[in-house]
Amino acid sequence: MLPLVDYIKTALSQTDSLEQAQNFLPMSFKKDFPIAYIHSQTRMPDPQTQEAFKDLLDENGFTPSHPTEEYFSFVKNKYPNLIQTVSYMCLKKESKDAIFYTNKFKNDYWKKIKDVGHISAFFDISRPKNEKLCEAEFTLREVIRKRKEVHALKGLSFIYLAESTEDISKVFEHYFGKKFEVIKDRYYVGYSKTLKEINMRYFVCQPK
Repeated sequence: MLPLVDYIKTALSQTDSLEQAQNFLPMSFKKDFPIAYIHSQTRMPDPQTQEAFKDLLDENGFTPSHPTEEYFSFVKNKYPNLIQTVSYMCLKKESKDAIFYTNKFKNDYWKKIKDVGHISAFFDISRPKNEKLCEAEFTLREVIRKRKEVHALKGLSFIYLAESTEDISKVFEHYFGKKFEVIKDRYYVGYSKTLKEINMRYFVCQPK
């Protein structure tokens, strides 16, 4: 995992913004990678959405288990609330076949990624910027909580980046131990060998 972190650190160090840095990540970092999407027609919010999806469902009203790039593009662009993505998925190699997603129970809301053998890590970037300590902790915990709901991700390495001019190092030390770096006094990058190793039991800022 450390070479992946080095790619990120180098990109941040040699550019003027996070947006620029992302342009210098290697091709093996796949942006906005889907990890879950709506499972069935019955869970769609309204008749208009159901109608839009009708040609993309099987005879029983379920979404595909091996979606195409075109399918993901449609959902991302038209119905972003019906899909979950990570900022970047770091691949060991390209998958030769369409990736398999599945549900556990018939009435599940989400169909979740199952095939992760070709993946080495995933990398999430905090969307809010310049958060204060407690805000940064809340955002990080929400990311970890949602990712742990996708069981196949638990055994993957996890990298997380937050951008803030505030000192949020206590949050990163609490959740990542010594495995975090601060670049240019504003980019906080933490990493864990596996997602499941991150302890969510204790807080930096006690919830009210």
